[in-house]
Amino acid sequence: MAFFTSKNRDDTPEKLSDDAVLVGKAIDGDAAAFGELVEKYQSFVYRTVFYDLKSHEDAQDISQEIFIKAYKALSSFRADSEFTTWLYRICKNTVYDYLRKNAKKKPLLFSELSSPEDGDREFDIADTSGNYDPEKTAVSNETARIVNDAIRTLSEEHRTIIVMRDIEGMSYSQIADVMSLEEGTVKSRLSRARAALKKKLEGTGLL
Repeated sequence: MAFFTSKNRDDTPEKLSDDAVLVGKAIDGDAAAFGELVEKYQSFVYRTVFYDLKSHEDAQDISQEIFIKAYKALSSFRADSEFTTWLYRICKNTVYDYLRKNAKKKPLLFSELSSPEDGDREFDIADTSGNYDPEKTAVSNETARIVNDAIRTLSEEHRTIIVMRDIEGMSYSQIADVMSLEEGTVKSRLSRARAALKKKLEGTGLL
């Protein structure tokens, strides 16, 4: 288990991931390096939080808190691990703490599934062809609304694994690391989650 120390912060970039290099620089006081990490993962953090809180305002506030916690805990990041899995744990722990302190039902809101920098995902339905069509865009927005609604009504286990794999595009190994599961178990749970989502979408006209 390799944590950042004065020794391994000097490792060459070839030995560390790009994220690990940025973490090392941030630990050494390079604010711009941490800024790059925030810019890279702010959408990931926001959407992860929003699917649990169902409130744009709360998601924005908690996202800021998560990055503050991440910055303060950078020295605990393992240089040989995935930054996304480390950051995801901070997200979930912060959300759980928030929900325990605010045990009341939040109003159900909707959000877009995709943004230009996120790339294609199974449920990313934004038109990236460059040919803007108002009618098609309206249909896509309605589809996103329906799918988002269905995802947020899934159980926490199903919702979490759908978001990690199909929305955020995390690998099976990353998900296994986050959830402390074998990759085979991740795949079987994902299959059940997708089946549950498909059932939720029956009768919506999307299938």
